[in-house]
Formats: sequence, C-alpha cells, structure tokens
Amino acid sequence: MVVMSRLSAPTRVPAGTQVVVHGTPADDALPGAGRGLAGRVVREAGGTYSVALVDGQLVDAAPDQLVTLADPPSELPEPVRSGGADDLVVARTMYAAAVGRPPADPGGQLTVRAVFQAPTAAFWSLRKPPEQVTGPGPAWLSWEVEHFCRQALDADPVCLELLWSPRRVWVSDVGRELLDLRPAFLSQTISAAYADHVLAGFTRLAGDGHPDDEQAGAAADLLRLLLDGQALLRTGDVGIVDDEHHERLAAVRSGALAWDDVDAYRLELQQQLDEAAAVSYLSPGPDIGRVDAWLSDLRRRDLDVTS
Repeated sequence: MVVMSRLSAPTRVPAGTQVVVHGTPADDALPGAGRGLAGRVVREAGGTYSVALVDGQLVDAAPDQLVTLADPPSELPEPVRSGGADDLVVARTMYAAAVGRPPADPGGQLTVRAVFQAPTAAFWSLRKPPEQVTGPGPAWLSWEVEHFCRQALDADPVCLELLWSPRRVWVSDVGRELLDLRPAFLSQTISAAYADHVLAGFTRLAGDGHPDDEQAGAAADLLRLLLDGQALLRTGDVGIVDDEHHERLAAVRSGALAWDDVDAYRLELQQQLDEAAAVSYLSPGPDIGRVDAWLSDLRRRDLDVTS
C-alpha cells in the first residue's frame, strides 16, 4: 500500500523521489494516459521537474502535475523486548540453586546457577533474548530455559548438577515443573558426557604446571562429578558420597596428593562410570519428546498471560 500526495506550490521534491505525472506531460509521453505515468524525479530547475518515466522517457512537469508516492506511517506495534539482563534474572527466574562445594566461610559467596524464562513474544523480534546471563554478582550464572534444556538433554554435567542440587535458592511453580521433568533428561549418555567434561577440565588443569590450592579444589569438584554420574546411572539420583571417596576427595582438595595420583583416581572413577553405564536401567537416550512438549506448552502459556 502507498500513499499519494499532490504537491503544493512551495513543496520541493528531492531527486530520486517516486512520482506520478499527470496532465499534458503524461499525454505527450503516452496519449490517453489519463491515470498518469509513474516515474522518478531526476532534477529540478526553475520550478520545473525533470522526471524519468518507467519506459525511459524524460519529461518536464510543473509541481501541480506531480503526485508523490510515499510509504504510509507504520501502524505495527513495537516489538516485544525481552528486557535487560537484570530484569530477566530478577523477574523471570524459575529455578536457582547453589552448586559446587559450599564456601568454607559461612558468610562466603555461593556459586549459584539458575534458569529463567524469556517472554515468548520476544523471540519474534530480530533482537532475540540472551541464552545466558551473568549476574547479579560474579558467582551467579543463568540460562534461558530452552538453552538450558538443550544442554541438559546432552547430559551436560553442570546442568544436571543444578537440577539435582539440594541447596535451592528459588523455585517458582514453573520451576517445580522443570524439577518434575528431571527423569526425562537422564540416559546412558551421561557416561560419555561426564567423562569428556572431566577429561577436558583435567587437561586444562594439567597445562597449568603445578596446580595450586584453587586448582586442587577444581580437580576435586570434577572428580565429584564422576561420582554423581555413577549414582545417576545406577539410581537416577546423585546420592551421598561414601566415607572412602569423601576422604580421598578431601585429600585431593587439600593438595595432599601428587598430580599423577589425582589423575589415576580420575581414571579409576571413569572406569567405574563406564561399568555403571553398562548395567544402567536408563534408556540409551533422553526423552526429547517429553521435554519438547513441556517447553512448547510453557511458551504458549506465557503468550496467553502476556497477550
């Protein structure tokens, strides 16, 4: 749709403007062209416009013999914005929990991971909501629910650790739905995903030479993931670390073990992880259909609320 605007005497039309030529210039170019001829203004001199018609002819026309073509003002609504990063985390977090080892200082900062839900309508904008948001604070990291589900379906250890964390910071009604969905994320793929994640972490730590206290703690956290993976494969829950492994992990964390011994412990736990996968009751792959159905329903419900 276009809007036609007849020129008034003082109006000046810049070169390049699309116009329709009426009257004598149109009849001279194409006799009987009562509805006018479309063209584009080439130049203006002394109040007369030179117009290049669509067939290539060049005609001169007075202002009152031209009608400009202009796009109508947009009547579309403003696109829905997802909001700032802080807004998404503060207003739309569905689930948050502390992960990793609790800080030694009771008042120390917790490492928190969370899941938020961006507005459904915001995905129709060219500026899509972020998949990941850092903050508030350096130890808080959040994922948009769809991105989180994709990673959890791939048995990402960090995401599954969040889902099974007993130290919950916040759970909304929708967050409880996500927690009820936990069995759908479990499968025998945990074995390979956890082993790859821990190996990559150990490779980074070994590249730093002689690991310091912080790196020793990171190694212990990685080894703990292998124990969690075993428990998930056997029982569908992370369980509690027994005394033997508790003592060995404490030795790793304190730096009491040489790095070769720490890595040997990793290989031992990885073998146990493989053995757990071989006899696991879990299905070969996660229940993608169940997660997809829940996520689709979640998007629709949010659209119904905000529309």
